[in-house]
Amino acid sequence: MKKKLSLYIGLIIISINTANGNLFSIYSYVRQRININTISPEETNICYALQKKIEDYIDNFNSKISVNILNKNGEFIVDINGKIPRIPASNQKILSSAFSLDNLGPNYILKTSLNEMSNGGLYLDASGDPDFDKRHLDELLRGLNSKEFNTVIKLPILISSSNKNTWWPPSWSYSDRKEEYGAPITKYSIASNASTNALNNPIDNFINELKTSLVRNNLSSKYFIKPVYNDSIDFVSTIKSVNSAPLYILLNLVNSESHNYTAEVVFRHSLNNWSHDFPNVKYTKWLNDQNFDSDDFIFADASGLSRENRVTTYGLSQFLRRMQLSRYADYYFSSFSILGVRGSLKNVKAPINLKGRILAKSGRLSNVRSISGIILGKDKIFSIIVNNKENSTKNIINILSIVDNTNYCT
Repeated sequence: MKKKLSLYIGLIIISINTANGNLFSIYSYVRQRININTISPEETNICYALQKKIEDYIDNFNSKISVNILNKNGEFIVDINGKIPRIPASNQKILSSAFSLDNLGPNYILKTSLNEMSNGGLYLDASGDPDFDKRHLDELLRGLNSKEFNTVIKLPILISSSNKNTWWPPSWSYSDRKEEYGAPITKYSIASNASTNALNNPIDNFINELKTSLVRNNLSSKYFIKPVYNDSIDFVSTIKSVNSAPLYILLNLVNSESHNYTAEVVFRHSLNNWSHDFPNVKYTKWLNDQNFDSDDFIFADASGLSRENRVTTYGLSQFLRRMQLSRYADYYFSSFSILGVRGSLKNVKAPINLKGRILAKSGRLSNVRSISGIILGKDKIFSIIVNNKENSTKNIINILSIVDNTNYCT
């Protein structure tokens, strides 16, 4: 009887999960964990002819560069300064975007909603959607004209304000914070906080745009805006919502276009935490679970704009190999740039034989260049980072050309 009861309960659970579309998700996650935990450790099998060619090429800046090449068997055929921690620039997104994808799933959306409270007032709940703009404000407010309202008393529209200290990771330089690529990271944003007004004060900019939208929609006599310092506001119903593109589309912004704001926003959704506290326990645990050498990694942000980040090319190469085992591997790698074709590598000068064959994430800061990814057709994973040398993208491309033209190292 007990066995039958257990069987029935099991069938009910399977039925519920199947109906919710969760069964395959659970299975694929378990399979991913098993594959990553049991992956064969990387061996060192240096192709000395290839390594010598690269060492000769980088002879006058050897101390400033790290190079690792993994073949399809999981063997390091090139390892030059691979375990020296380097500033990764946007190669930091290789890690943070994988974390976001694994935790949220490819179809996760950022939602901005206008909600009605029990007193008749409204609460506008935002999510940092990078594409949310003035048109979407109008879309949220447009339906309010049909609502009954008291012509004597204006009703509030609440927004959850935030302290200026939480707008940027603390290690971002003040000069970067004045630029579009260093825009403040806030839930309430218009067009990724890229305007001059938003760079100075994103909350005031959002409020001003909301006021303007109220005027455009003939609602300024009915509602006023009230900022509150409260992230938990009760409401009785949602009047209108605006959804972002799904996460797998946003990841193209993060990785192919190297958009810092989007990288930081989706990372905060992954944590369900909008503070800038690093190191983060959840993120650190997830990285440890990926079963690669990250002991010398330092995490100061999700986007790589901070110069306090540190990674190794040895560890990044290992990580990319593990991401090939992810249940979301296709979504992940399809978000990378392609040399000469799309994204941040589209306009990089390269030999014709490499164009369209380097699927990678690039990064750049002053005196920092990084490119890590896959050489298509060669089944080779690579990670190359240069610190303390300006205009070194061409050096990285030349190294990739050396690897591609060396056929006796498999």
